[in-house]
Amino acid sequence: MVELEVLGVSQADENAYPLVLLRHESRVLPILVGIPEASAIQVGIMGEKTARPMTHDLMKNIFTGLRAELKSVTIYRLENDTFFAHLNMEQYNAQGAVEQVLRIDTRPSDGIAIAVRVGCPIFAADDVMDSAAQDASILGPGDGDDEDDDDDEDIFEEGDDA
Repeated sequence: MVELEVLGVSQADENAYPLVLLRHESRVLPILVGIPEASAIQVGIMGEKTARPMTHDLMKNIFTGLRAELKSVTIYRLENDTFFAHLNMEQYNAQGAVEQVLRIDTRPSDGIAIAVRVGCPIFAADDVMDSAAQDASILGPGDGDDEDDDDDEDIFEEGDDA
């Protein structure tokens, strides 16, 4: 199991589906997502607040109301080009002790959108990385390390239609 860093959301051109780019060391795990999911992830990354809670913000609020904490998101399987993930949560009683540990099935895109909002880690199974990760050099110069790199036009930015 390896911990991943969310690099961002990328779209090669307006006719392509967006990719969420997750990195561990010198490897990048690209996950194809829909446009609404890409937008939800980007809003979470940027910390934008909307006038009313979006679905992933609602989930975060529900977790709080149920005294539950999202501890991590795990991308645990890749089958027929489909990634599978689960939320790893703890629910606490009124005294603050762990009442139950929960593993909840999720689409990776939803798990990532929630994780960026609550600040929890995202993990991938080693076999998922072995099957789907690519060398980070595919990102080209400035491999995503430079937070001030505004030259990458295919990362969604504020005001994009995604």
